[in-house]
Amino acid sequence: MDCRKQLQHQAVNQTSPCQINSQASDMIHERRSANYKPNIWKHDYLQSLTSIHDSQEYEKRAQKLKEDVKGIFEEAADLVAKLELIDSLNKLGIASHFDVEIKETLDTIASTKKKNSSPEEDLYTTALRFRLLRQHGYEVSQGKII
Repeated sequence: MDCRKQLQHQAVNQTSPCQINSQASDMIHERRSANYKPNIWKHDYLQSLTSIHDSQEYEKRAQKLKEDVKGIFEEAADLVAKLELIDSLNKLGIASHFDVEIKETLDTIASTKKKNSSPEEDLYTTALRFRLLRQHGYEVSQGKII
């Protein structure tokens, strides 16, 4: 008899999962505060910070370097050199400064490739051309290049 009473007692004291979930949801609505300190990095404070690289000297130097790179675009006569220059600019993250030059170069490469294909190109040049043309939005078929 003791066993039956114990089982009945356990059955009465057990709650269903639905009851547990409803009880838990009642308890969750209260949220504790961590009492964090306010952030010192306000917008006005960030605007007041100065940099030593804001002067006219640095802007002139940046413009000169951009002109130097544009000159390198003009000097590069080899297809591989042009492709590698575009790839390097992309990897350095400064390709946005040379969008016009990159577009002109890739337009030339895409149009000359359609007219004549050179069988003496190596796999590196073919793969680099294919990747750069695809990255810059040119529709290039895999069969046309390879």
